[in-house]
Parts: sequence; C-alpha cells; structure tokens
Amino acid sequence: MQEKKQRQKLIREGLIASVTLLAMYQAGRSIYGSVERQMFLHQQEAGLKQGQQQAQEVNKELREGLSSYRSSDGIERLARERLNLAGPDEMIVRIGK
Repeated sequence: MQEKKQRQKLIREGLIASVTLLAMYQAGRSIYGSVERQMFLHQQEAGLKQGQQQAQEVNKELREGLSSYRSSDGIERLARERLNLAGPDEMIVRIGK
C-alpha cells in the first residue's frame, strides 16, 4: 500500500514537472517571438523615418523652386527653359543636327 502511494506520488510529480517544463518552453518561445517581432518593427520604423525625412527634404526643395517661379524673373526663366521662348528683343536660332 505504501509502495502504491509512493508510485502515485512519483507519477503526479513527474506529470507536474512535465507540464511545468512545457509551460516554460511555450513562455520562452513566446518571449523570443515577441522580441524578434519588436526588432523587425524597429527596423521598419527606422526605414519609414528615413523615407519620411527624404520626402520632407524633397518637399522643401519643391517649395523653394515653386516660390522662385512666382516672380516675373522665375516665370521668364521657366518659359526659356521649358517652352523655348524668347524675349521681345531676342531671336532664337536653331541649329539642326
């Protein structure tokens, strides 16, 4: 009888140890996955911040360029560069290739 109780106690303790080890394994796996995900998200955030900074720089350059075209000199420069126009006292000479 004593031997049977001891055997049941040993089986119960083994079961408890097994469940505890399984729970610890699952918790460790969960923590590792969480840390890995946080690292991935941190890298994504850094990439997005860098892209945002580049976009802000491009926007700044575009705003500066736009403000230069609001003046009469800027409009004249734009007409010369993009539309190949000349002033009233100028003549355009094209040379073909």
